[in-house]
Amino acid sequence: MQPDSTSISENKAKSLFLTFKSTDFMKKRATCGILLLLFSINALAKSATVHITIKNFRGSGDVYNPELRYDLTKKKVTGIQLDPQHSVSYTLDLNKPTYFVLYFLSDKYFNYALFLSPGDELFLTADFAKKTNNITVTGKGSNNNQPGIFALTNMDTEPFKGDKTPDRVIAAINKQYLVNKEILTKYIKQYKPSIDFIKTASINLAYFVPVNYYEFSHNNNFGKPKDELRKWDKIQDSLFSTIKLNNSNALAAYNYTHLIDNFLIREPEALAMEYRTNPKLFYKQWFHPDTTRANALLTSVPQAILTQKVIDKYFSGQAAEYAYGESLKFEFNKSDYPSTILLFDHLKKKYPASAYIKGFSAPIVEVLKKQQQVLNSKAVFARANGTNLNTFNEVLALNKGKTVFIDMWGTWCSSCRAEIEENAALLRAHFKGKDVVFLYIANFDSGREKEWKKQIAYFQIEGMHILANAKLTGDIMGKVKSTLYPTYIIVKKDGNFKQTATRYPVNVQAMIKEIEAART
Repeated sequence: MQPDSTSISENKAKSLFLTFKSTDFMKKRATCGILLLLFSINALAKSATVHITIKNFRGSGDVYNPELRYDLTKKKVTGIQLDPQHSVSYTLDLNKPTYFVLYFLSDKYFNYALFLSPGDELFLTADFAKKTNNITVTGKGSNNNQPGIFALTNMDTEPFKGDKTPDRVIAAINKQYLVNKEILTKYIKQYKPSIDFIKTASINLAYFVPVNYYEFSHNNNFGKPKDELRKWDKIQDSLFSTIKLNNSNALAAYNYTHLIDNFLIREPEALAMEYRTNPKLFYKQWFHPDTTRANALLTSVPQAILTQKVIDKYFSGQAAEYAYGESLKFEFNKSDYPSTILLFDHLKKKYPASAYIKGFSAPIVEVLKKQQQVLNSKAVFARANGTNLNTFNEVLALNKGKTVFIDMWGTWCSSCRAEIEENAALLRAHFKGKDVVFLYIANFDSGREKEWKKQIAYFQIEGMHILANAKLTGDIMGKVKSTLYPTYIIVKKDGNFKQTATRYPVNVQAMIKEIEAART
């Protein structure tokens, strides 16, 4: 069973009906004037407020705030911080309806998608001691947000993780789609929600199967050969034929934007795989005939150029503008600043009046300033950059008799870059003058000396640096029994070493305690 979408009129319904009786003409005019003023104030309302109270909850909570899409330094999904009364309030500046999504994770995953329109003020209370979480929603806009509607964005595909064929998961998603369709039909009859809600909820329903299948399929089958994915791909192609991937009119629908977000991660990944396994076909399809420029871009900013190619091929208009904005945030949060700058420049050329430009410009200026930084004297390089070192023992001999903190990283590793940017200076500052050597070993970066030193300058990574060859990487990672990056190693003064118990994502205070313990 394929999903279908409910046809909704594009026309906006008028939301205010004025009725009054008066025998006095002047009184009637005055009343009309007051009502007109109230109507004008209501029409100009550009904010919506949500008051949330959570009772008896043990776990973590996050909120998806679409307003943060225009702030480059903040992720759209942030942690929920409750006050001592277990409450929190959010006010969003809105000029059109949007979704505001709450996520809860304890012994089970649960989310609640609130549909907000300008002027709404909602009061949501949830009691997790109750089997149904005992959710109540009151206030202006509550007719669009009663608990019976939350299943329209909920789908637990975890039970199908590891499946080698798509049969079970697509059957379950299609079944949930039919349930959601019935829920929406009944909800509309019972609560009489707004026209905007009906339109957006119907679009959400239409994208429910494609987004859930696409996300699960690509997560479940990551890294598998193409010939094992033919059945999975066939279903995906069938689903995509029922919807518009490029749909600027669907940007208010959570399932649609979530599909774009996933698409912008997985399709560049697929291009990168094609580039490695079939470069001839890759260049012909994506860069013909300018292969020289392609090589330069793929060496310096591979993620950005692949993302740009995907967006320009599949999206246009406001959908493309959204895709560029989200890709920029994604690369910025990975501390991939060359990619961030390239995508920002492309966005400015295509959409010079975009709200993303205004929201992103200040942090972009700071990135450009940091890109002009040069290596300082506290960045020390092993002889020949350490490229002639083949064993861990040779590395240990460089700092014999000292406590050494080793960061196994790579310029290509987003987690490594983010951790260095966030924590490296804090660690070094704590151990300043305490005879601890900080050693940064770059892995799988052979032939990228220029980019390696650029990143050391950009992040101002003070300490000793080694550009590892494949033998050295294999020897060190084998001896500490790790395959992940970043990997952190502490070497004691007597030469004994071990991988740290504190791992990615790093708790700085816990790492400080481990290093302190190694010094004694």
